[in-house]
Amino acid sequence: MDRSEKVLDCMTQSDMDFTSPEETIKCILLCEFHYTAGPKIVCQIPNDYISKEEFGLIHPYVIPKIEMQKTFLSVSMTDKKILGYAVRIDNKKYARNVFHFNICFVFHPTTRTIAYEPIIRKLSDHLLSLELTTKLLSQQSTNPVQLERLSKMLETARDEINTKKKCMLQDGSTVIPLCVIPLYNDKVHVQSHQAPVLLDKFYSYDFSQWDLTTLRIYPYMNGYNHIHRISQLSDVALEIVLECVRHLVIFEVALCLPVFQYSNVYRPTPKISMLAKCKELQQLAVRKCSRSDIKQARYSDIFRMYAYMTHGATLGELCVRFNPAGLNINERETVLFGLIHGLIRCVQKFPVSVKKNLFSHREENDTKINKPVPRENKKSLLKQTPGITTKTFNGTKSLDEICVTTGLSCKQLEEYLARDKHVIVLQR
Repeated sequence: MDRSEKVLDCMTQSDMDFTSPEETIKCILLCEFHYTAGPKIVCQIPNDYISKEEFGLIHPYVIPKIEMQKTFLSVSMTDKKILGYAVRIDNKKYARNVFHFNICFVFHPTTRTIAYEPIIRKLSDHLLSLELTTKLLSQQSTNPVQLERLSKMLETARDEINTKKKCMLQDGSTVIPLCVIPLYNDKVHVQSHQAPVLLDKFYSYDFSQWDLTTLRIYPYMNGYNHIHRISQLSDVALEIVLECVRHLVIFEVALCLPVFQYSNVYRPTPKISMLAKCKELQQLAVRKCSRSDIKQARYSDIFRMYAYMTHGATLGELCVRFNPAGLNINERETVLFGLIHGLIRCVQKFPVSVKKNLFSHREENDTKINKPVPRENKKSLLKQTPGITTKTFNGTKSLDEICVTTGLSCKQLEEYLARDKHVIVLQR
């Protein structure tokens, strides 16, 4: 186990559920509709895993009506789940002018079976081809050699998929590649004001495997450039960059983080306790957060900097207090490391327009005794900047998103919001 795997184990061990069963194929069934005996099990690996009584309850779903042919059907029972893909062959050479068969996988009842659907479809297509050319399925009852061939093929597929999650199934001169498809979270939303960063897993792939857009934008994905800026630096359309970054996040080789700013407020998460327990994570933090490899920062100073983020102080104020340069700490890399590993989070600010601000009376009293604002600054920022209206401050857009959309700096926007008594800023 390498260092990155040890760190991942430290970060996930406390959240793992050791009671969940293994997502393996418990049994493979090959069923058919016999012209005299009706639905029956031709073979099952291992033998007698499904009893005759159980099959009697599920056979209407294993050999379904014509409307459900070539459709994935799953049957959930008390202690198992069965996934099948029924196939019907219409031909006058059969006794009833039709032949039904179904290859089914049996799982634990809580298993997500969608990842195994392509495997079942491939096996069904291969068996369909064999039946059309050699009548392998319809004549197996009178040919023990064919039945043994089927059993051996299904047993090999089950064993290799359970151990390797993939199988190069060879049947004569035909090789069938079978692979369990990972379940990715495709409901990922990427926005132009987020700053993507590449994970170590990205560099484990051969660069020739990546598409041209990825190869063009990845040098700028450092966790500090937001996607809108990456689009400008790489001279690639924003929509293409957004879609490319979204795919990288789905494949778990990249993360999207808030834009780094010294005016940001960061808070530690419950995972900060893992930094105190996991030595591999401590060593990685020292290596990533130090300004120099010759004289590295101390782990205790890094942890203390994370811990003092609880008081709502901005990163700039923490730097003035701790002097990270004097402690050989790179504050930018420290924040980036904490966000990537979930040790800290950024407190986002969301401006909201209100009709009456109950908290503005103090500011109004202070304005009466302060010097008047210069005339050029009295103009409303809403009128000067296209894209900003009163509807912009609806509580759903963060300061980062508004700044990237309008081209304003965070300082300019915060100065305006501080003077507008009809806007309050929510933090979460």
